[in-house]
Amino acid sequence: HFLRTTLVGGILFLVPISLLIVVLAKPLAMAKKVVAPLAEHMPFDSLVGLETPAVLAILLMLFCCFVAGLVARTSLARNGIRKIESSILSKVPGYEFIKGATEGLLGTESKVTFPVVVLNTDEIRQIALLIETGDDGLVTIFIPEAPSPRAGGVFFVPAESITPLDVPFMSAMMCIKHFGKGSTKLRGALPLPEGS
Repeated sequence: HFLRTTLVGGILFLVPISLLIVVLAKPLAMAKKVVAPLAEHMPFDSLVGLETPAVLAILLMLFCCFVAGLVARTSLARNGIRKIESSILSKVPGYEFIKGATEGLLGTESKVTFPVVVLNTDEIRQIALLIETGDDGLVTIFIPEAPSPRAGGVFFVPAESITPLDVPFMSAMMCIKHFGKGSTKLRGALPLPEGS
């Protein structure tokens, strides 16, 4: 289990980095061609170990990303991106995985959260997320795995087998990311048994 979860965590860490390198390689080459005439008139041939064209190309790309970020903050752009994701990109195999992994790496995860609960079994308590409550006495929970909370399993359990945990969503996710570090504090948020 440790090897599997660690391997998944490593993949989630490396995939967005590799994807970023592949995605940026072509634009970087194009940017170097654009700034090549300007680089010839610069008073230095290299900076921080990089050739002048590479430095200028990186600065040009950062500027373009900044401008794109400003545009992306507009409601028109956000609505357009949502429509493209729901109608096209969501059907591309692996898109949601890559998007989620990249958000996790950059620290820009979606602000969608779920109530944190504890699943009580015979001898084990597990951190889980309450996804839905049904009319049949069952609830849908998601049990995240360490060190990647995005991996895990969906379970249908009796409503009485879970206990709400009064902790912030991100605190629980960080605990899982760090293999349970800080779980003592989380357990302290559990309600005391009746009669205690």
